[in-house]
Amino acid sequence: MKRRKRERENGFEDWGGYMEAKKKKLIQQFNDEAEKSNKKVNDLFKGIAIFVNGYTVPSADELRCLMIKHGGSYHHYFKSDATTHIIASNLPNSKIKMTQNLKIIKPAWITDSIKAEKILNYTDYLLHSNQSTTQPSLKNVIQTYGNKNKKMASVKDATHEHFLSEFYNNSRLHHISTMSTIFKDYINEIRVDKTHQLDGRNELLRNSKGRPDCFPLPSFSNKDDKCIMHIDMDCFFVSVGLRDKPELRNHPVVVTHSNGNLAAARDRTNAQNELTAYRKKLESKGKIITKETSGEHRSFNINELDSMSEIASCSYEARKAGIKNGMFVGQALKLCPNLKFIHYDFESYKEVSFILYNTVARYTVDIEAVSCDEMYVDCTELLKTASLEPMEFAKILRAEIKKKTGCPCSVGFGGNRLQARLATKKAKPDGQFYLNEENIVSFMHSLPVSDLPGVGGSTSYKLRNMGIKTCGDLQNTSLTCLQEEFGKRLGETLHKNCFGNDDKPLQFHHVRKSVSADINYGIRFQNDDERDKFLKKLSEEVSNRLNSVKMKGRSVTLKLMVRSKDAPEETAKYLGHGVCDQISKGTTLPTATSDASLILREVLKIMKNVSINCKELRGIGIQISRLESQLPPDNKLKQFLTGNKKVIKSDQIIMPSTSSMESIPKIRNAYEDLSLSQIDQSFLDAMPVDIQQEIMSNIKQSRSVSNLRCKHQKAINLEKTVGKEPKESNISFKKENKEIADQSNQNAEMKTYISPKELRILVKQWVELEEEPSSRDVSMIIQYLQHLAIAEHLEDLLIIIKSFYRLYHYSFLSSCKVSHK
Repeated sequence: MKRRKRERENGFEDWGGYMEAKKKKLIQQFNDEAEKSNKKVNDLFKGIAIFVNGYTVPSADELRCLMIKHGGSYHHYFKSDATTHIIASNLPNSKIKMTQNLKIIKPAWITDSIKAEKILNYTDYLLHSNQSTTQPSLKNVIQTYGNKNKKMASVKDATHEHFLSEFYNNSRLHHISTMSTIFKDYINEIRVDKTHQLDGRNELLRNSKGRPDCFPLPSFSNKDDKCIMHIDMDCFFVSVGLRDKPELRNHPVVVTHSNGNLAAARDRTNAQNELTAYRKKLESKGKIITKETSGEHRSFNINELDSMSEIASCSYEARKAGIKNGMFVGQALKLCPNLKFIHYDFESYKEVSFILYNTVARYTVDIEAVSCDEMYVDCTELLKTASLEPMEFAKILRAEIKKKTGCPCSVGFGGNRLQARLATKKAKPDGQFYLNEENIVSFMHSLPVSDLPGVGGSTSYKLRNMGIKTCGDLQNTSLTCLQEEFGKRLGETLHKNCFGNDDKPLQFHHVRKSVSADINYGIRFQNDDERDKFLKKLSEEVSNRLNSVKMKGRSVTLKLMVRSKDAPEETAKYLGHGVCDQISKGTTLPTATSDASLILREVLKIMKNVSINCKELRGIGIQISRLESQLPPDNKLKQFLTGNKKVIKSDQIIMPSTSSMESIPKIRNAYEDLSLSQIDQSFLDAMPVDIQQEIMSNIKQSRSVSNLRCKHQKAINLEKTVGKEPKESNISFKKENKEIADQSNQNAEMKTYISPKELRILVKQWVELEEEPSSRDVSMIIQYLQHLAIAEHLEDLLIIIKSFYRLYHYSFLSSCKVSHK
């Protein structure tokens, strides 16, 4: 059918129709305006023509003016044969389908190029994460995650051979937790390193000598005062990433795996249903999402095609736009369309962290490592020695850290760890603050309760319902009321913290409590064989980690993430875990182990008992706890108890004459003077069974020795009576004499060496009767424990150490009850 010829000509036929004529007219108007304008600065964008699609920052009008100033062209309508770049901050799926083979760039490319005075590589500013950084097109941007999508087809799940190594190489949480452990162990090494030099402290001391004698002592110079410092790097991942990207400074920046807001649609997924199930899960746990917080929560304002990549760190500019750590990229882009992205750089994070810890360790090794970018430091002794005020030292330290790392940090000081942490929060960003005794009352009174550590969303919600918004409100609430509402432990913590009190000391020595391996991505099994093969690999991973730290454990725990009943079978995030129920089951082994086969055996037993369909699993973890060292115990005990000191043998242990323990040898000798008839049976029955047996055994032994001596003496007297010399060669008397000699030697040794059971009784009396131990008693106990370690009486040593712990624990609890009353 032939096309009907227009009856009338409209004058635009040579231009290709009305719209084409309109586009050319607008372009010509722009060119005329640019020629007449006196605002032109340079020809930076010569040859570049942009079309702005949708809302952007800067706005379309502002971008138009920028193109006039810098020699570029601005198109009101997209013109395929003339437009070189499409500028957009966010595009819906319908428009993406129309933009194949085109450059879709964020507006920051224009503003950053103007600042740099050169055209920057636009591939760093591509809007979508799966647009190639080496090719200029968006070809095949909309594809499903099926077999047609080669990129997604290459993503491996837990059934693939090298899944574990690839997962841990790319897992953000794994790297963060690993770095935390690395620096805790690193501080342990520094503290025992005798060659470690405190160069920074020595510099402070040299500088302090030049001060006048009248220079005042630090404000906390009283004997019992403490000065705790808290250091926290500002937006650590972002700060490290910006070191080689200065053009992104002062812009909203986040660190994430994603490059933009594109999530391709996949079959059998329903993001809204998944998010609804997630909210129900939160509410079932008492984590109420209120109207005030619903807009901030990451489960809101998300649709099917929004990226669900999580933000690990965000700059302060991004935070001003409402972006928070842990938020989904899709939600963040709606709050801040001109958001910029930086990828993870774990090696650089580790490098900067080592510089940070080494810098602080130049001044003191009294450091509690918290993470790769956070620590507590006890500066009490350092500042008193150098006669420095906390704020003076903070200025010196922060400048040195900034110079060495290129990253800012904030520092807070206080009388305890809580005050120091709150002071750091006050100091951010890139500042310092000292929360001293003079301002602690007013500071805490106005502090929001949500700023207290451990007070999350659900606790804040309950406190608001009680009419409590600030620590001042909390101070007016009784301890009993708080414990009734939040439980004994949390109620007591809230009551102490609202006054700025925190009696938890710094932990300078890190003791590893568990070793684990967890996977919460890619768990998709079709049968039990696939599951069991993966459990074998995970057991081997845990075994390797145990062996690397020379540890073994007695407790094996299997942690499972199982798809919740209301959650969709396919998660919105590809191969993610989605909404899950947590299951944790454990077992205890008779002996500690690091053997992969034994760990696997126990894990398979637990898996069999829980009876969960393998297709419903979304996460698996294996944890080994109740750890012990793989090193021989005797060598470790000798090193711990003796150190470099000369060990005193048991026969050299002498009871001090003034010791409260000097009566112990007399207890031994007193057995010889006792008979069974002299013992009050009711008194004996009231004693523990082991003490009863010891008393009876000692009395019988003493009586047999006494009878043997008496018998021998009678024989000698009889021979003298009949005029014969006593025959020492008599075999029976030889044996008897040998027994007597052995017993005499034993008795002589017992005057200086006592049994573990006797020591337990003695220590109990010691703790109950004396407020403070004498130095002689302490010295004697140390020598005694050293003897047990060298003699390899490890069971006796363990019994005594446990006795010490129990007595100290009960004594501490008793003193607390008395003080409470």
